[in-house]
Amino acid sequence: MRRLHGVDVLRGLAVVGMLVVDNRGNASIATQWHHAAWDGLHVADVVFPAFLLVAGVSMPFSRRADRPRAVLLRVLRLTVLGWLVVTAKYGPGTVGAGVLGHIAGAYLLCWALLRLPRSVQPLVAGGVLAGLTVLTGAGGADPEHSWARSLDEAIGLPFSAEAPHAFLGSAVTVYLGVLAGRALQSGTGRAVLRQLAAGGVLLLAAGLALAPLAPVNKRLWSPSFVLVTGGLAVLALAALHWLVDQRALRRPLQPVEALGRNAIVAFVLSEVLFRAVLSTTVQPVVDRWVSSVAGVTVSAWAYPAVSVAVIGAVCAGLARRGVVVRV
Repeated sequence: MRRLHGVDVLRGLAVVGMLVVDNRGNASIATQWHHAAWDGLHVADVVFPAFLLVAGVSMPFSRRADRPRAVLLRVLRLTVLGWLVVTAKYGPGTVGAGVLGHIAGAYLLCWALLRLPRSVQPLVAGGVLAGLTVLTGAGGADPEHSWARSLDEAIGLPFSAEAPHAFLGSAVTVYLGVLAGRALQSGTGRAVLRQLAAGGVLLLAAGLALAPLAPVNKRLWSPSFVLVTGGLAVLALAALHWLVDQRALRRPLQPVEALGRNAIVAFVLSEVLFRAVLSTTVQPVVDRWVSSVAGVTVSAWAYPAVSVAVIGAVCAGLARRGVVVRV
């Protein structure tokens, strides 16, 4: 089957979003590029779910996803790499899964779900969301006493959106990507677009309907958050599949596609260079200077723009050489 470049573009856009959110020059960047403090949804909160959904989209097309040894090795590599990134950012002895550890956990749980008969898989995924709805509705309104914080602290980890409590919900996000991938694998032309668009609208509507019972909350990875962000990501996938793969408007988006094809390289380079190395030395100096010359808002956007340009240039160089680094 020919490569679906729209999938790479969506992954690349998610990477751009990560770079903007993680590398903002100061707190004056637009509110939508800050994570919601608790309940609610900002643009920043949609970025990582979109990345996870694309990981699921790729699974039906991947031979590695059918081989237990390959899957376990990938999970191990992601976990170790995630630990190294966390250590680089926060110093030795820091405990936490980090973004890559979160991807590893969600990917492994989704892979386990896919070992079940196909007819059973949506029932189990729905059961997971139902259970999370009960847990979220029971104690999710209080950040200090949520079930998620209790679970993370019980196993000795700090409470965060990347901690193990989030793996179940995010595994369902990956599974929604698997369903979208199956649609792309089996459908063609307008039929697959209709299927993706209908699925995205249905997920979005279901998430909004569920929100009064279990609010949209990234830190909890609540079931309404899974459905709303999954719906938005599937709609974005449908739009990019139409634009890039069916309308063949790929060329203007090739820089973003290059980021998507080497997403792990882009993320790790950003975390190590722009957050671990430069964030405590160069970045504050640059922020003060740019703020004094052009204002704090310009400075807030300048640092992430530079990070996107630098990392985009690295990934473009890898693309020209046909290099794709897989973990």
